[in-house]
Amino acid sequence: MLIQKRLIQNVNTKRWFWTITVVTTLLLGFGISQMVQFQEATAQSEADRFARLAAELEALKAEHRALQAKWQSELLAQIAPTLTDEPQAVKRQFVDFLEEIGGPGTGALAVMLKDSSKSVRRKAANALGKIGEDERKAGRNYDAAAIGLAMALKDDSDDVFREAIAELGDVRPTSAESLAVVVPALIAVQTKGSSSARDDILDVLGQIGEDLAENGQSTDTIRDALIAGLNDNSTKVRTNAISELSDIQAASPETFAALVQALSDDAKSVRSRAESVLIKFGKNRAASITPMLVDALMNNQSATTRWHIVDVLGAIGAALVRKGELDEMVVKPLLVALTDSAADVRHNAADELGEMHTKSPAALTALTDALEDKSKKVRSAAQKAIRRIEAAK
Repeated sequence: MLIQKRLIQNVNTKRWFWTITVVTTLLLGFGISQMVQFQEATAQSEADRFARLAAELEALKAEHRALQAKWQSELLAQIAPTLTDEPQAVKRQFVDFLEEIGGPGTGALAVMLKDSSKSVRRKAANALGKIGEDERKAGRNYDAAAIGLAMALKDDSDDVFREAIAELGDVRPTSAESLAVVVPALIAVQTKGSSSARDDILDVLGQIGEDLAENGQSTDTIRDALIAGLNDNSTKVRTNAISELSDIQAASPETFAALVQALSDDAKSVRSRAESVLIKFGKNRAASITPMLVDALMNNQSATTRWHIVDVLGAIGAALVRKGELDEMVVKPLLVALTDSAADVRHNAADELGEMHTKSPAALTALTDALEDKSKKVRSAAQKAIRRIEAAK
């Protein structure tokens, strides 16, 4: 009995021993784990703290650089007026120095644009352009350079004026702050100077418009300025205005109306360019452009204009047929053109119907009637068109 009691006590003692051992191990394990986690958390906290301090330091450095640049800019701008009575050579050297230091020199260069010497003003405009282009390529703010060049557009000297235009073409401002100054300044002088200068201004407006279009920004102001360019007395300028409207993808009712009007231009190059751009826009916007074309076809007194309109309608119709869409909106006015008083217009209408490969029964009927036309070339065009349509079937 005594032995049995001792055995039981031994068993109980062992149980307690293993229980204490297991609990102690778990506690130690938990403690070590907690210590590891605490150390990791502490290390992470230190890393986060270091990262924050590094970020704050960089922010302070950036702020210091900005203040330093502002201080330099203000100081140089104050120095510039003191050079009024200095020889041109000294002022030109100062401009070279301002160009070399870059951004901080733009304020002083804007002051130099008011210098009495035309050569100094032109050199200052050139320096602003180079700084602005460099800042743009580096991804830094270049508003000051662009705005300074906009000021130079008012210069009485044609040399300075042309230099400012050329440099703005390289700088190409896009920020809201610079655009608010530059675009109105360009529009204000788009009728100033030679036809070459006016042409260059439209180029700059077009370049700015392309950048805006790529960024999804509105090009309405640019579009309106280019449309105004269609009234210029230079054929080259009017043709360029149409090209720029195409480049900025200004597919709007205002643009369509202006281009349809341009089909009546006195210059063949302007009419041809307007036709090409209308075709480009019309292939994807037939429903918007066709009604304007039909109205012009019915009401324009110029056979040449009606001939161009038929060309545009035919190209739009061909695009519709290729896409498997209905071409009735185009076929109907072309059938009207097939009875036009001018043989050239009737001939062109027959050609376009054939090139479209239209499936319209009305077109075949009208072309068959045209085989009796009094004009030999219309009869020939109608016959050729019928063969094309039958071959396409």
